[in-house]
Amino acid sequence: MMRRAKRPAALLLALVMALACSGCMNASVEDLYSLPRLSEEYVQLQELIEQRIDGGDFYAAPTGGSNRQSVQLRDLDGDGTPEALAFLADESHTPLVCVYRQDRDGNFYHDAILPGEGTAVAGVDYADLNGDGAAELIIAWQGAGDLRLLSVYSLGGPDSASQDCLFSAGCSDFLVADLDGNGVEDLLALQTGSAGNSLTVYDISADDAVSSVSAALSAGITAVRRAVPGALSDGTAALYVESDLGGSGLVTDVFVFSGGQLTNLTMSPLGRSNMLRPDGLFAADIDGDGTLEVPVGSGEMLTWYGVDARGSQAPAGRSYYDAQGGWYLILTGLLQHGLSVEHHGVGGEETAAAFIVSDDDLPQRTVLAIYALTGPSRMERAEVDGRFILRQEENTVFAAQLLTDELTQQDILDNFYIISDQWQLGDL
Repeated sequence: MMRRAKRPAALLLALVMALACSGCMNASVEDLYSLPRLSEEYVQLQELIEQRIDGGDFYAAPTGGSNRQSVQLRDLDGDGTPEALAFLADESHTPLVCVYRQDRDGNFYHDAILPGEGTAVAGVDYADLNGDGAAELIIAWQGAGDLRLLSVYSLGGPDSASQDCLFSAGCSDFLVADLDGNGVEDLLALQTGSAGNSLTVYDISADDAVSSVSAALSAGITAVRRAVPGALSDGTAALYVESDLGGSGLVTDVFVFSGGQLTNLTMSPLGRSNMLRPDGLFAADIDGDGTLEVPVGSGEMLTWYGVDARGSQAPAGRSYYDAQGGWYLILTGLLQHGLSVEHHGVGGEETAAAFIVSDDDLPQRTVLAIYALTGPSRMERAEVDGRFILRQEENTVFAAQLLTDELTQQDILDNFYIISDQWQLGDL
């Protein structure tokens, strides 16, 4: 797991963000970028930052990732007292990171400045990468196009930030996770494009020596859509990287890192993972066992597979995928065997998928209908004839209707999902 800031820092940051968001409807743009008035120390910190603003710098918050505030509080050296980092740019639009520490009296002072590369801070994170109890600062500097420069800084002591860049390397994006389970976080860098498609794990030793190991992603991918850590079917820690495959759908590469070796468990002799399916479906824990399964297939009925540390793939369940309606349903119980689906449309504002079951004991029968409803009366139509709402989107309501007592509403609610086009890195 990622190393978290000490509790005092986390509470202060939460208070900063809560106060920054309150009353924002009536605030000016400059007010939104300003620190809230919390205490004498934070008034004094704001004054220090405003000195740079008065000198021509301006706020330039990170453009990506989960840490997007212009001013961020983190305990970088592990002493329980938060440092402050202000993300700015100078008059030439070169990004800058100003580091402020507190003295024994709690007063902030300007400690160091990190002159940036490229045009912006594309992402920032904090993690103890060498196990010394202090957090390294990880920054992806935005370069031309999709190019980024990944830099790692050691900010463990005063007056050190400007000189302690441990290393820099090109990447498309990055995340932090303890991939080998040794209790120390690993820095994982993804590279796609003309430089090749690969995952690199960077290891930083206690004396700040840097080593790395890489493995290839599937050939033919055009962009990584999601990368998340998760458990294999045997409990082994892994990274699931899900990528666009040139308009042919999504493909999943599954990596493990052990004994200093990085292995792509799903790479075939053809240079590509065989875990391919339509767009919008990502690895998920479909059976509640705490491990991830990957959907595979090309039609409406998809099979979900678990992967173990040897790369073996075993089926764990099936789902029905409705590309036109924009949803999918994990098939459980009655819906797992002898299933067919028929589509019906009404006036362009209502589409329905009817689930038909046939087995040896009972005659063929329609047991369930799932609707995608649009138009001004969609909410009313979602609740007629015993229908119940599954999900409300901006312009569409999804509803279901049980046509047999062999299923329950909870069976459908627990297993219904919207097809996602959201890009995600690091968070499941």
